[in-house]
Amino acid sequence: MGDREGLLKRLADLLVQTMKDQIALAGHVMTGDLLNSVTSMITTTVTSAKIEVLLNDYGIALDQGVPPDRIPFTPIPPYRGGRSAYIEGLARFATLKLGASSPREALGIAFAIANKHKRTGMPVKGPTEFIQKTLDATEAEIEQFVEEWAASVFEVQLDTLIGNIAA
Repeated sequence: MGDREGLLKRLADLLVQTMKDQIALAGHVMTGDLLNSVTSMITTTVTSAKIEVLLNDYGIALDQGVPPDRIPFTPIPPYRGGRSAYIEGLARFATLKLGASSPREALGIAFAIANKHKRTGMPVKGPTEFIQKTLDATEAEIEQFVEEWAASVFEVQLDTLIGNIAA
């Protein structure tokens, strides 16, 4: 059983590292929060295994993009002055990535970005698809794992069958 668990752990580690590499290649490393959130969770039974690669929710939006009709912003001035996590996130982006020098400037940039997102979607350049690129980059290792896992499950089931016949 230890062999199979070692296989799972190695594949999970490879998937996590490859996804981190793909996120970095896509340029999504402003604070490092997304990279640091990439982890794996392994679930096994005697005959099955599941590796889940987890990351912050906003990583899915960066990976797949968000169409304009799903952007949580209504571009109708005058803005009401309420609170919006979306606008606050864009203001933080304006400060950290674009170098906004004051909260007022960051907010102005945030509204400009929100208006652009509402017209074209997000990210403006389109989806980066780092999840699919991770799967593509590790396809050979995943296939090898499936073959080795299937062989080990077959071996366990065969041993059980032989043990039942002998008993």
